[in-house]
Amino acid sequence: MRLVQRGRLLPTTPKHLSPRPPVLAFDKVPLLRSSLLLCCLTIGASGQDPYQVAGDHYHLVFENAWARASRVTYGPHETAPVHEHPPTPTTVYIYVTDGGEFRFRHITGFKVSGYTITRPAVKAGAIRFAHSAPETHSVEYLGDAPTEYVRIELRTEALDTPIRDVRIPPAAMDPSVSAIRKEFENGQLRILRVVCAAQQACPASQNPDDPAIATVLTGPEKGAVRWSPKAERGPMEEVRIELKTSPITPNGSR
Repeated sequence: MRLVQRGRLLPTTPKHLSPRPPVLAFDKVPLLRSSLLLCCLTIGASGQDPYQVAGDHYHLVFENAWARASRVTYGPHETAPVHEHPPTPTTVYIYVTDGGEFRFRHITGFKVSGYTITRPAVKAGAIRFAHSAPETHSVEYLGDAPTEYVRIELRTEALDTPIRDVRIPPAAMDPSVSAIRKEFENGQLRILRVVCAAQQACPASQNPDDPAIATVLTGPEKGAVRWSPKAERGPMEEVRIELKTSPITPNGSR
């Protein structure tokens, strides 16, 4: 991965690379504790709301005290103008389709201001659980095929947050057998991969009192995002995020 800063190569940069706009490996961005992130839960008044300035790409599905969920879509080599993302404790990304590299040119952001981050290509069904910091950037999609992912900004208390992003690869599960597979759990959330066989009800949660966000990965409703869905039926596969902690208010209280 590459690290270039303001026209000069840093010592870790291979000699064959020439100075270009600053590039920082996606998985090398320093992380900020969630307690420092939540100064507010809404986009500032600068007119850079992604749903307004990049509405062709950012599609709001729902927003409540626990989370804000968006479907994000890009066609081959499309770009998005400068926009802001607000501070939230953590964010979950669920990749609905395969996707090529993305280039994020940061204007502001914790330890990324002035850098360009290149996100590697992804596979459908992969999941990333990340720290979340406020940032302002433009976006360039470098892939040759359309791509879609779901961005879930969590507004609940972050407990036991990993130092590095959690990256969960796609998993093959038998579509003919209804099942739940736990992919990750910490104090804040539980990430489950769920298979709902044809003509069968989706497996019930073992924690029915926990609010949940379900993202559909297969079938005619592929890409749909639902808040605490009830009585779902197959055939389909989904990623279910169960929330274990309470929402945090803008001043950081519960």
